[in-house]
Amino acid sequence: MTVHPKHSGFDGGKAADPNLQHVLDALEWREGLSATRRRDLRSAVTRVAALMGDDPKRIPLNLSAIRVKLVAVNPIAAGMSVKTLQNLRSAFLAAISASGLTRPRRLVKALNADWTIMLSMHGKRARIGLAKLARCASTLGISPEQIDDSIIADLMAEVRDSSLHRNPNRLHRMIAQVWNEVAFQSGGKLQPVTVPSFRRPPQRIEWSALSKAFRRDGETYLNWCAGEDLFAADARARPLSPRTIRLRRDQILAGTTALLASGVKVESIRSLADLVTPKNFKAILRQRYEGAGGDENIFNNDLAATLMRIAREWVKLDTVSLVELRRLAARLPRGPRDLTKKNRDTLRQFDDPAALQRLFSLSGQLWDEVKRAKKPNNHTLCKAQAALAVAILPYMPIRLWNLVSLTFDVHLFMREGARAISTLEIPAEEVKNHRVLAFDIPPVVAKMLIEYRNTIAPKIIGRRPDKVFVNVDGSPKAPQTVALLIRTALRKRAGLELTPHQFRHLAARILLDAEPGNFETVRQALGHASLNTTTAAYTGIDTRRAARHYHRIIEQTLESATPKTGKPKGSKPKGSHRPPPKKPRL
Repeated sequence: MTVHPKHSGFDGGKAADPNLQHVLDALEWREGLSATRRRDLRSAVTRVAALMGDDPKRIPLNLSAIRVKLVAVNPIAAGMSVKTLQNLRSAFLAAISASGLTRPRRLVKALNADWTIMLSMHGKRARIGLAKLARCASTLGISPEQIDDSIIADLMAEVRDSSLHRNPNRLHRMIAQVWNEVAFQSGGKLQPVTVPSFRRPPQRIEWSALSKAFRRDGETYLNWCAGEDLFAADARARPLSPRTIRLRRDQILAGTTALLASGVKVESIRSLADLVTPKNFKAILRQRYEGAGGDENIFNNDLAATLMRIAREWVKLDTVSLVELRRLAARLPRGPRDLTKKNRDTLRQFDDPAALQRLFSLSGQLWDEVKRAKKPNNHTLCKAQAALAVAILPYMPIRLWNLVSLTFDVHLFMREGARAISTLEIPAEEVKNHRVLAFDIPPVVAKMLIEYRNTIAPKIIGRRPDKVFVNVDGSPKAPQTVALLIRTALRKRAGLELTPHQFRHLAARILLDAEPGNFETVRQALGHASLNTTTAAYTGIDTRRAARHYHRIIEQTLESATPKTGKPKGSKPKGSHRPPPKKPRL
């Protein structure tokens, strides 16, 4: 980054790192700007600083860092439209350029002959996908035949450092993919490039990388947990659900990964018994503890409990060794089983009453758009399902797995009469803690479900659906897909960051706001088996509520103790007198 030569320096002529206040100052003396343009550019800078929550003097002119912070800004939550935020970003870049504090590379508007001919031979996807690459290459005099990994890498480095592009990684992958399509069609005239991957490396070892003996023992154990043979002599007293089986598998892989990280060779891990020897169990816990930075970690506590279960019920470890495992597990830090920081941050969004209004009005907005669609398609189906999910979860805070499984005439019993009550009922065997869940469906939600089943979905999938969340071909949608629909709709249309499961925490907050201390109602609404579970999770929420009540008591006490000034109402001013009453006429 270079400083404009006309600027006389920021610290008595000495070099200094420019910040947004320097941009504002530079725009003041910049020649060639009309008063209106100067005002708009300065306004863009100050608004960006406000969105970043800091004073312009304390925000360095580092576009890469500013880009990261602006990406985290949700326009709806900030009280603006998506288009307004896009215009603000453009105006901010224009202000940076007009200030003269940086010298961004100016790309040519017209492509050179080589790029014009090359792009004209391909379709719209190539012309749009390679537009930025073509302009940059034309500016530098680089022909299509010279494009390679290094040139694309240089282009993307400039995008990251001198633009506010929302997702440079996605742009990098898209350019590389489109370029390879063009290179393949060129018959060898253009060289392909590497398509980068920005996914995090896997945190756990793959199941297939473990020894055959270990995999065999692990699969046998998981099948036993699932109750594959209910009449076996050693059958598990209570089979685990498929979701718990998947979690148990992940925990075994996490423990194995930690043991390998401690220096144990993969060949020496031949059965689950190798994970629960006191020596290896200690190595696993130490590795997981250090990986968590010495802080409490719920997953680590649960992993230790699962390994001890395996040692007791599968490996049949001796009593002395089990006592030692219990002693080691007790050394792990155990924090309170309340809401995590992520969940507390999520609920903090609703300190603003407008956030709750946006949440409850979103389903109606989406539903109106669905009903107005002239040619319903897959996009319309997804929008309808997002509207239904956002309508159901605030009133009936069920778990994601139960939401995705909702089936008409199995879980949803719809009644179309004027005063008829529709219900949602989930049997005990489908609930995590084996407790029946039942809700009356609010009339507005019931009406949406009936319209969806009878009118909207049949137009798209060709028949009345059995389940609520289905694909265009009628097959059930995956839980991850439904969760993504919900999160995307809430983020883009309501400015809220909320997962399906966090609706349960929001329900607890709303109930406790209305009735402080009423954990029993929260327990029943969420379907908790134990009141201890409810109080442990949501006591922190109720603490804030109790503090607010205490503050009101203090204010009332001070108000009643403060002596009143002035004349009491109805008192006569000094020296005043009332005239004698008139005699009644006879």
